[in-house]
Amino acid sequence: MSRFCEQAHAELYSYIDGELTWYRKSRIKWHLRRCPPCAGGFSFEEHLKQRVHDDCLEDVPQELVDRLRTFLREQGPTGGASPKGA
Repeated sequence: MSRFCEQAHAELYSYIDGELTWYRKSRIKWHLRRCPPCAGGFSFEEHLKQRVHDDCLEDVPQELVDRLRTFLREQGPTGGASPKGA
């Protein structure tokens, strides 16, 4: 695996999620056009992410939503932690 492959793989999910700068994204695109193994891996990950997004939606029971809201209200802004020395 080349240095360019390693760099592309390190930023795989940031690339897919659109979190990179224009420059970093263009460098990865350049590499993918020249490296079929990396392009195949990126394509697989993009399709997998889209598949999970499209097919793994479930309705959350209202009871769970209510319990979570109650729990979060009870935790307060500090997450339920008590002040030091208390």
